[in-house]
Amino acid sequence: MTALTAAGCGSGGTTQEASGGAKELEVLYKVEPTWPHLENMLKNAKKQYESAHPGVTIKLTAVQGNNEAYYTKLALLNRSPDSAPDVYLHDTFQVNADVAAGKLAPLDEYLATWPDWGAQYPDNVKQAAKGIDGKIYGVPISTDTRGLWYHKDVFAKAGLPVPWEPKTWNDVLTAARTIKQKVPDAVPFSMYSTKIHGEASTMQGFEMLLYGTPGGTLYDDAQKKWVAGGKNFTDALTFINTVYREELGPKQADAHNAKLADKVNLEWFPAGKIGISLDGAWTAAAWKPTSTKPWPAWQQKVGWTAMPTQNGEAPGSVSMSGGWVMAMSSYTKLKKEAFDFIAVATNKENSLMYSVSTGDLAPRKDVAADPKYTADNPSVKFFTDLAEVTHYRPAYEAYPKVSAQVQEAMEAVTTGSRTPEEAAAAYAKALPAAVGGPDKVLAR
Repeated sequence: MTALTAAGCGSGGTTQEASGGAKELEVLYKVEPTWPHLENMLKNAKKQYESAHPGVTIKLTAVQGNNEAYYTKLALLNRSPDSAPDVYLHDTFQVNADVAAGKLAPLDEYLATWPDWGAQYPDNVKQAAKGIDGKIYGVPISTDTRGLWYHKDVFAKAGLPVPWEPKTWNDVLTAARTIKQKVPDAVPFSMYSTKIHGEASTMQGFEMLLYGTPGGTLYDDAQKKWVAGGKNFTDALTFINTVYREELGPKQADAHNAKLADKVNLEWFPAGKIGISLDGAWTAAAWKPTSTKPWPAWQQKVGWTAMPTQNGEAPGSVSMSGGWVMAMSSYTKLKKEAFDFIAVATNKENSLMYSVSTGDLAPRKDVAADPKYTADNPSVKFFTDLAEVTHYRPAYEAYPKVSAQVQEAMEAVTTGSRTPEEAAAAYAKALPAAVGGPDKVLAR
């Protein structure tokens, strides 16, 4: 929302200037009590920008809550040019939906004259916010990979090897069963698998399984169709079903708790009450000095390893990658000012500040090469190297709706209201409506 700095004047998406020509640029982002990192970075960027751009004020608008709360608020604001923010934080999987809806402005003309874009961003990172029209709609502030985190003390009590290198899904389940038997006061295995966790369930949970099956995918690129269920889909749900029917995972109340990540990382790991967690590269940020609950011993107590493919099929392990970008609203009348703020927010200093505090992988080459980037996080190199086996979501316009149906299937299996086969069949039945018709679906 391009608001006014002058009292008594209207506000909204049309640019209006106060006396003296002052302008205001609104930046929307999310913040949680245990995740202050983006807000800290944006406050630093605000100071830098306003110092270099007299006459333009940055209005930082925080949305309190998790990703789902943030996107609910963003969707509400984006209904009208009068309320839409000028610049906002965006998850890459949502980009094409907003491009199709005409909510985002392409950045190509500005990127063409910004030296950092060509010099510091690898080609694969640049794809993160590319629309289906080939244009770029955001500058990455982070990228990531996913794997398994495990507690070395719990493994020692269970008689399991450290370092741990599972080769198959069965190896993971066997370790969880052993922990349940030998360390009964610890949660053997944690993953996100319910609707309350939104995209975390789809990406950290389901897709880490599906893309580890032979040929498993949500979208067939060759035929340009969404895949309706099949053995791969059912096998991924069967893994989840095993975790919850054998009571290897969190209790149902915890599985449905929006704050599960905080329980796992801020409570269970430091207390030695969890064995294995399937989660992202950023997990270590929960324990660093910048955290709300630092845990200095984590480097000695926690191990990390790759999520194996289903039966050890090549390449042997699997990861998913995504990330967040700073995007520009198509409604803003201050496009040059908006891009200039994005450039400041994603410069080396701010990107380094953000990556060091979050534990996210750095999208910029100069940040990745900075000694401060790896100084207090020995897991960074491992998770960076997982890019060799990573996959990306089919981030087309329909993906958010597909993801919602995946979450329905996962939750049904988590609670036991449906068998894996029933949940896969329900997904296949719901998929055509989610993607625009049966002609866009490939039956398996």
